[in-house]
Amino acid sequence: MNTSTHYSALAQLMHWLTVIALSIMLTLGFMMLFADERTFKHAVEGIHVTTGFYLGLFLLIRIGFRAIAGFRQPDADEQATFKFAKWLQSLMLLTLLVVLITGPLYLFTEGEGITLTSQTTWLIDLSSWSALHEPAEEIHKLLATYVLPGLITLHMLAAIKQFSRLAKHR
Repeated sequence: MNTSTHYSALAQLMHWLTVIALSIMLTLGFMMLFADERTFKHAVEGIHVTTGFYLGLFLLIRIGFRAIAGFRQPDADEQATFKFAKWLQSLMLLTLLVVLITGPLYLFTEGEGITLTSQTTWLIDLSSWSALHEPAEEIHKLLATYVLPGLITLHMLAAIKQFSRLAKHR
């Protein structure tokens, strides 16, 4: 639990592993978005989907951990900013959860699977739910292309502000 005014070592480790995981996934996603050559885009998409499956498992654990562990307690002088930080972190985790659901959903509703190894593909045939394909794809792309990077930027700006506040108090 995070009942102190600081996050536990495990929470901090999971945070930085999440930073790495999201950096990888967003980079691959933007590479697909801006790729001119179809062959390259298809190759990157395969890496994005396979990597997303494995990193997605970690991110689901991370989201579950935060839901169970809760948030750290605010310092006495940060009550106002703490509410914003808690809201922002919750919104980021919710956005991640929706991205983690819509990614596979838009593959499965088209009858596509997730290649786990060169000989293993994970498929849940939801092709009978094909009406969900386009909305799931659009939600996934919208959240991953615009919303998540925007939330990450806000989070980074808030962290910079917090660090500068801490530096002034030293």
